[in-house]
Amino acid sequence: MWFLSIGNLNMDLNLFLREYPEAGENVLAEELWIGAGGAATNYSFMIASLGYRVSLIALVSPLAVRLGFLEELRRAGIDASYVRVVEGEPNVAVVLTSRRDSSRTVISYRGSTRGLSGEMVPGGGDHLHFASVRAEVVLRTAVGPRLSSYDPGAEALMDPKGVKEAVSNVNWSFLNERELRALSSEPRDLLRGRNEMVIIKRGPHGAALVTADGKLVEASAPRLGGPVDVTGTGDAFDATFNVAYLKTRDPELSLRAAVVAGALKSLRRGSSNMPKREELLEAYRALYGEELEV
Repeated sequence: MWFLSIGNLNMDLNLFLREYPEAGENVLAEELWIGAGGAATNYSFMIASLGYRVSLIALVSPLAVRLGFLEELRRAGIDASYVRVVEGEPNVAVVLTSRRDSSRTVISYRGSTRGLSGEMVPGGGDHLHFASVRAEVVLRTAVGPRLSSYDPGAEALMDPKGVKEAVSNVNWSFLNERELRALSSEPRDLLRGRNEMVIIKRGPHGAALVTADGKLVEASAPRLGGPVDVTGTGDAFDATFNVAYLKTRDPELSLRAAVVAGALKSLRRGSSNMPKREELLEAYRALYGEELEV
């Protein structure tokens, strides 16, 4: 299978703090992680970790190239041939994570990625995933007969009207509970047009999905250890669900696999530092007593 991931390639700076500073206070971070990030990039790392072909469609600045971010993608097995280098400021995300309770604050700056458009998405591929992109990008992409999914992230809060329209143009959508409330009080209201499933991410409370034929599936979050870094957990979830669902067409199995992948990611520092396929298979087997087909 060939997956295409459309969205951001960021320079992520993850700072791990003992506690958040008060206004005007200076604190020292205890640990630093610097690497490639952004929802679409994290998703691509997880797809590649599961052993599948994945192409990232994104815009980056020359600074990101000089810092070796494209080489980082290629070393991970991600096809970077559709990543365009454009003049402009880099995409940057600063992630502040509290060691005390693993809460985080993300400060993002969208530089070159603001020029991303649906016209950049190539033909071909088995599945398109739109990650934290403007609704306009989804609406202007020639999806055709290919399967597609959309995780709008903060776009659901900034442009709920546009995101509701875009959701109807993909086969399934991913939302957390806050994003869902911004769009509708009832997930089934979003099941129109092409959209056949709404997957709701509930963090430590697991996840649920609702299908167009009225089916409700839920999965609790496994307890694999105290979270270290929750950045990228939702992207690991999305990628694993998509792979499992395309392989099995089983929504319950796919949801369980996704929550396990998200829990495993939370044990690793770094936005795109994804769990390996063998870790996922072993954890799934231990939790559910059966083999996972991905």
